[in-house]
Amino acid sequence: MLFYTPEFLVFSVILLAAFAVVHRDEARKVVLLVASYVFYMWWNPAFILLIAFATFVNFVAARAIANEPRDGRRKTILIGSLVASLGLLGYFKYAGFLAENTLYLARLLGFDVHWTSFDITLPVGISFYTFQTLSYTLDVYRRQIPADHSPLDFALYVAFFPQLVAGPIVRAADFLPQLRNPVRLSVDLETVFLILRGLAKKVLVADNIAILADRIFESPEAYPSIVIWLGAICFAIQIYCDFSGYSDIAIGISRIFGFRLPLNFDHPYLARNPSDFWRRWHISLSSWLRDYLYISMGGNRKGQLATYRNLMLTMLLGGLWHGASWNFVLWGFIHGFILVAHRFYLDLRRRSPGYRPATGRIAELASICAMQFFVLLAWIPFRISNSSDLVTALRRFLIFDFDFGLANIGLGGAALFSSTLIMLGFGALHLVSARVGHLDRFFGRLSIPAACCVCVVVGIAACLLWPLSDVPFIYFQF
Repeated sequence: MLFYTPEFLVFSVILLAAFAVVHRDEARKVVLLVASYVFYMWWNPAFILLIAFATFVNFVAARAIANEPRDGRRKTILIGSLVASLGLLGYFKYAGFLAENTLYLARLLGFDVHWTSFDITLPVGISFYTFQTLSYTLDVYRRQIPADHSPLDFALYVAFFPQLVAGPIVRAADFLPQLRNPVRLSVDLETVFLILRGLAKKVLVADNIAILADRIFESPEAYPSIVIWLGAICFAIQIYCDFSGYSDIAIGISRIFGFRLPLNFDHPYLARNPSDFWRRWHISLSSWLRDYLYISMGGNRKGQLATYRNLMLTMLLGGLWHGASWNFVLWGFIHGFILVAHRFYLDLRRRSPGYRPATGRIAELASICAMQFFVLLAWIPFRISNSSDLVTALRRFLIFDFDFGLANIGLGGAALFSSTLIMLGFGALHLVSARVGHLDRFFGRLSIPAACCVCVVVGIAACLLWPLSDVPFIYFQF
């Protein structure tokens, strides 16, 4: 169920009507849990059993860990819960990938094998709610939070519908304490504009600029380097507006029901270095990988070589989290490589006598441009799964051919013109938003008449630019 469809509008009206009738906190939690299950089952009812299983296993395991004084037994219970949760994720997301690569390797070695690769339907959002339940059980094991005593509260934490299928990934330490407060409806101008901002990003920017990006990457061999660069920029804008748009809507809807979700994006295309980028992009995932993978492997506590290894392994696993495909591994490798290279550069500079970090506008602009070059490079394998097309696109991106002829390449003048306007508008708004501190907060301070005028403008733009068909959010596939 997409946020901007008539079905979701009906769903929201029914849910709000139920809240108007039901006033007790526990009953409202039940209503929210049932609504969350209905929201998820709209796609495929059978897969609600996976959420129920993950909820049951991790709730019981965390209670058992909290009540067990012996460290050996606590670790055994933890391992059991991890095997159950990761086993489900591994089967649905990676069994086909593993079988396909095993089959390829066996034939490469000369074995005559004839099995076919698995065709397994990937449950929407399984990566997100698996990471949420894992972090809860791990936090209880580390004694960072107490085990929750309410099955209802924990079930709602796992299945809360606004962020269930595409994040942000919420920590139990942040969400469960909010369930101890009264569940109340609340709305203000800032929340309204946050939801509007998310809708505008998705349907006005991402879905429209995707037309050109899709056309370019369908056959990259037909286009010169300048067009491959154009496609990479279009896709960078598309995936950011698509994913951050979902996060904005999810955070806004959660606020209406009285819950605060963490910020998931913070102007990532203004990042000055790899570490800065991952402090701004998909913050809930990058912080999860840092806390539960990178630090668990030793972080930066065991010397430089171990630090570089941990950075690379974290990013490779982060790439694999996005999908069972070698192109996602390559995407993770590129980001891991630039993280390691940047860390190595800093280690060298800090050992140099008289080291001082570069400052000033020119240095800042240069570092932003250099970082975004690698970000654009990494988006190409993220977008293209076909190996021959991927090699062609990467080669033309990296080895510029200086062919600037765009007249007869078949992209269409209207598509180029509209995409250029979207790119310029996005760039301007990205800068303005960073300067004023998020546009939803800025518009939230407007008077009611001024806010209504902004809403009218957004409505007119939506009528003119609304896509012809509903396009699922990109991160639904992860």
